[in-house]
Amino acid sequence: MIAAADSPVAREITYFCGPVSLALTFEDSSLQQALHGLLSQYDAPWPESRLSICATVTSRNAPVECPPNAGAFLALTRLKVDREGARLVSYGNLGSLMEYDMAAGEARFSVPENPDWPLLVEEVEQHFILLLARAWSQLGWTPMHGGTLIMPGSSRCVLLCAPSGVGKTTLTAAMLRRGWRTLGDDKTLLRKEGNTVVARSLAHRFHLHPNSSRWFPEAGDITQWPTYSRWTDKRVVRIEKLWPDCLAEHAIPGAVVQLLRDETGPALSVQPLDRIATLNTLLLQVAIPSDAEHARPLFSCVASLAANIRGAVFRIGNDAFADPKTAERIEAEFKKLLA
Repeated sequence: MIAAADSPVAREITYFCGPVSLALTFEDSSLQQALHGLLSQYDAPWPESRLSICATVTSRNAPVECPPNAGAFLALTRLKVDREGARLVSYGNLGSLMEYDMAAGEARFSVPENPDWPLLVEEVEQHFILLLARAWSQLGWTPMHGGTLIMPGSSRCVLLCAPSGVGKTTLTAAMLRRGWRTLGDDKTLLRKEGNTVVARSLAHRFHLHPNSSRWFPEAGDITQWPTYSRWTDKRVVRIEKLWPDCLAEHAIPGAVVQLLRDETGPALSVQPLDRIATLNTLLLQVAIPSDAEHARPLFSCVASLAANIRGAVFRIGNDAFADPKTAERIEAEFKKLLA
């Protein structure tokens, strides 16, 4: 943070995040630098930005106290969010605050001093992720935490759903080597267009673990890429640098795969999902608020998608990709789902 003796100098910068542009004014340049990795990752091209948000990020000495009943709109691990008409107020565990006026397209972030700088930055990142998710939703998009794989010669894709660390990016890389394409490994926007749900790309960067070089030698020394976060050894890798011509901007979801790690089982086992389990798998990847007005379009999009795609659970064993036949088997199962 800025030392007490320093005089803050505001720094203005604009980030383009899919269909949303953020015009930010930072009082603390070190905070802007710390947040750059998050805000610059949404690098997939869009024809235009259709929602512009102006925001200020200011520093303060004391934390903002979170009201005891906060979280009626949305309760997350690090944030409690309330809605007051067209205004969202998000309280962080460390005393940070975000206020977003959805009607005016204006936001304000208040960041207190805290000795755990990395933890504070991660909390502010969560405020920004919330802001972007709400802004994308205002434009009719449903943000989903999940990756995509597009079948060769087709516009149809598999949605990959998994908690962090299970191996979603590793599986994606294994398929790219076989000619599949992707919208990204972690963040996807969905929207109903007529009777179809379409998926759009947000970020063209992977979060790849250095161990992946054991199976994908063309990736080289992954440790040369920037670190993703202090909680993981994953690196932020530009996909096209490793696997050229593998990126796409949009696709039509035709299947969803829930990916699980099986520490003691075989390299691959597959179990089909019924409609209810498929719906539940998708819902777990979307942050749906308690507020009915804002929840309804998100749930409608996910429900429409679940009704028209196949689902399956893929359990992947440890070191599964050491055997090239594992990728062949996964590809065959994907094609069955998309048939």
